[in-house]
Amino acid sequence: MSKKKIFATFISVCLLTVFTLPALAQDQTGLTLSLRKDFGYGSFPPGKIQGAFTMKASGPANLARVVFMIDGKLIGEVAAPPFNLKFDTSQYELGKHTLSALGFTTDGREIPSNQLTREFVSASEGPADVGKILLPILGIVAVVALISYLIPAMLGRGKRASLPAGAPRSYSPLGGGICPKCRRPFGLHAYGLNLIVGKYDRCPYCGKWSLVRHANPAQLREAEAAELKEAEEGAAHPEISQEEKLRKDLENSRYQDL
Repeated sequence: MSKKKIFATFISVCLLTVFTLPALAQDQTGLTLSLRKDFGYGSFPPGKIQGAFTMKASGPANLARVVFMIDGKLIGEVAAPPFNLKFDTSQYELGKHTLSALGFTTDGREIPSNQLTREFVSASEGPADVGKILLPILGIVAVVALISYLIPAMLGRGKRASLPAGAPRSYSPLGGGICPKCRRPFGLHAYGLNLIVGKYDRCPYCGKWSLVRHANPAQLREAEAAELKEAEEGAAHPEISQEEKLRKDLENSRYQDL
């Protein structure tokens, strides 16, 4: 088969799919009821709800009218698409309730929907359920973060890297930063604490902990060049000892007028 025929067949299949899917969707014969939370609380997996919700019904193309019910009692009717009805759980007794709908088509058919069972809970019970789920998760995250911080801090206490100033280095997958204490660039550590404005990390050269911001590659290379320049200048002008400094001060004082 030539490339032109293959391409023509592919286009035909795509067009057939585009025009056939909407038709299949319209051939729906049943009535499907779903629930959407507008404001309030909904448990996961679905079970408990509290607040404002919307019941949504979808059915065949000739669906003309839908009545919505809670526990078999009519709560509202919609005579034009979209077939949606809002309700608030505070208007009903607490406990389990059955939500359902009944559709009517233009040709006189009645179509019952699926049923949804939900437990209406109080406004205080919703946040309490959320707290029962979130608090243990947050506690585990906090413990893991604390362990990942304390263990490297204790193992790395007093240990310093001896990389020469200006020497090329590779940075971690987390990127690099520049120590605000000694101004030397280094790769950020996984055990550092991530904060909004940076990472609280330990410099492997001066051994101090500080808030380090992420630096881009150009800034890291610039910091490498700066530390090399500083090291070269220090070598060209070595710092004299305190004893030598005192000796020179004494010699200079001999020529001062008294």
